[in-house]
Amino acid sequence: MSNLSEQPLSPLDGRYRSAVSELGEFLSEAGLNRARIKVEIEWLIQLANRGILETKPLLEPEVISLRKVVTDFSDSDVAELAKTEATTKHDVKAVEYFIRARLEKLDRQDLLELAHFGCTSEDINNLSYAITVRDAIDQVWLPKAKALVEKLADLSDKYVDMTMLARTHG
Repeated sequence: MSNLSEQPLSPLDGRYRSAVSELGEFLSEAGLNRARIKVEIEWLIQLANRGILETKPLLEPEVISLRKVVTDFSDSDVAELAKTEATTKHDVKAVEYFIRARLEKLDRQDLLELAHFGCTSEDINNLSYAITVRDAIDQVWLPKAKALVEKLADLSDKYVDMTMLARTHG
């Protein structure tokens, strides 16, 4: 090994970190895990409430409580997932156990086996990646791009009559 301290993986988490840090809310491992939890919970709600399986449907307060797991996702949840993943050696399995623990808190042990039922990890991951990219674009990238376009439009209006050297070249 070398004498280097821990290094960023790319310029994005190195010298450009301040410019892209808001994307971490969505495109980080934590953001991905939050999206995985969302996908798993919505799938579980569908399985429980469609009457396809012999389960007691989730009541509205239980649905609200499960969806709050996503909206209230926190650093302590990230740590819990990391601890579970260190044991399972599998990221999506850690998410499954995380959801099972939430079902136990709701006293819905009857639904434990429905967590991740009929899914592969790829079923969860491909939807989760799409959610993280969509949300990063909608909530971070597009607002910043629109603000940039507005700023450029304002500057072009302000300086429309100003002569600029090499204007035809860029």
